[in-house]
Amino acid sequence: MFRPVRIEAPAELPVSLEECKQHAVVSFDDDDALMETFLAGATEYLDGFRGVLGRFMVTQTWQVARCNFARRMVLPVPDVSSVEVTFDDAEGTGQTVPAELVQIVPEARGTLVRLSSDFELPDLEDDNPAPVQLTFTAGFGAAAEVPMPLKIAIMRLARYYYDDRLGTGATMSWSDFDRQIAPWRWMSV
Repeated sequence: MFRPVRIEAPAELPVSLEECKQHAVVSFDDDDALMETFLAGATEYLDGFRGVLGRFMVTQTWQVARCNFARRMVLPVPDVSSVEVTFDDAEGTGQTVPAELVQIVPEARGTLVRLSSDFELPDLEDDNPAPVQLTFTAGFGAAAEVPMPLKIAIMRLARYYYDDRLGTGATMSWSDFDRQIAPWRWMSV
């Protein structure tokens, strides 16, 4: 499996600028751009393949390429709501596995993508190192569906970045922060 590539970014951040400013007790607009940067950084720290949560918060679309087919393929993330399986056949023509022949099942290692036995595994393009693509949508949904403890964690982290922007030694209880996000942290078993 090749490195995942984001195809479609989330439509919104899990927390709005106004929510973050209210949490940080910032009542003026002069630092909005700065606060938006910290809000985006806090979200990125938690969200996605590289984030400490190991999962997506707001729905987004990613693609993983593979060198071959298998009846059972695992996406290394939870909360997958849809998947499309495409491939380049032996002639190099792009094809799509019919949706009714693809099943997604949550499991301990992420999300299992299972191809029906009714789908005959085709010959793939020889010169292509990754002729099979799994394009999937994952996340809790819209920002309103992101669990509140995660929204609070984002606001806490953005406020910490804001308060310590000059390196003055602002403090945050990282052990409390870790306990707050722990129930939502996902790791493959």
